Amino acid sequence: MASDEETGWRGRIPADIDRPEPLVFGLTARQCLMITPALAGAWGTYLLLRDHLPWWVLTATVVPVLGVVIALALGEKGGQGLEKLAVQAARWVVAPKHLVAAPSGQVPARPRWAPRTRRAPRLEPLRLPVSAITPEGVLDLGGRCAVVIACTTLPFQLSSTRERGQVLAAFAGVLDALTAPVQILVQRRTADLGPLAEMIRANTAHLPHPALADAAHGHADFLHEMAATHELSHQQVLVVVTATGSARRAGAALVRAARDTAGRLAAIGVRTQVLDGHDAEQVLRASMASPEAPLTHDPDTGDPWADRVGDAHEQEQEW
Repeated sequence: MASDEETGWRGRIPADIDRPEPLVFGLTARQCLMITPALAGAWGTYLLLRDHLPWWVLTATVVPVLGVVIALALGEKGGQGLEKLAVQAARWVVAPKHLVAAPSGQVPARPRWAPRTRRAPRLEPLRLPVSAITPEGVLDLGGRCAVVIACTTLPFQLSSTRERGQVLAAFAGVLDALTAPVQILVQRRTADLGPLAEMIRANTAHLPHPALADAAHGHADFLHEMAATHELSHQQVLVVVTATGSARRAGAALVRAARDTAGRLAAIGVRTQVLDGHDAEQVLRASMASPEAPLTHDPDTGDPWADRVGDAHEQEQEW
């Protein structure tokens, strides 16, 4: 039974961990590089034109420009500066809005049956974030690469106070050992127990004792009843380890880093598996499917999330 006592382990994670360090007056280097030239330009304009123009003309001319620069330097939204958002908005305006599948990079000509308009839309090749997947499971992101680790969850609420503290301290050590950005993705999808129940029924003839066969049939009936009376879901946890560089140059080192991270998580009690190229492809396909699509399918389809039935040795080798 879980203890009601609170764990004594505490860890403080700052909310502005990615915020640049301030240099002077609480301003970062980027803000200083934007505000300093604007202030110098405003002061120089005042010194040059104060004897030729009234003060209100100078004020009406300089203050709006200076205010816009200061607003761009100090303002931010979603952790990004306003100048970056303005540049991204300008790029979006001039970027083509019609993207087509073109693996070769050449946009095919429009078919004859396509309607002709006075101003034809600009077409550009559709470039997906992942350009290639190596057999070892390294995802080429174009300038960066990634490796996916499949993980299970822990019954954290059922642990004692001491066990919770140990798990939290060990997980803090895992995070402290990371040297590159890591993404933790949690997805919950509909689970289908029908294929598992049918597989259990199909293998009852190979059991050495009739009592085991009866127990297997009873378990299959229980799975069918659960699927019919409950809305079952499957929780998928993925840890995506990334590195700078192409998959050819940084792929081997990234696979070793992913295995090291998987080993550290396994020390906590989390079952982990560094996905190879085939399993990583299946995970990407499942991630692009609708949330109602089940993640458990027939094992013959090669789905890495299909439930497998085997002896303990085979399960240990799989994980």
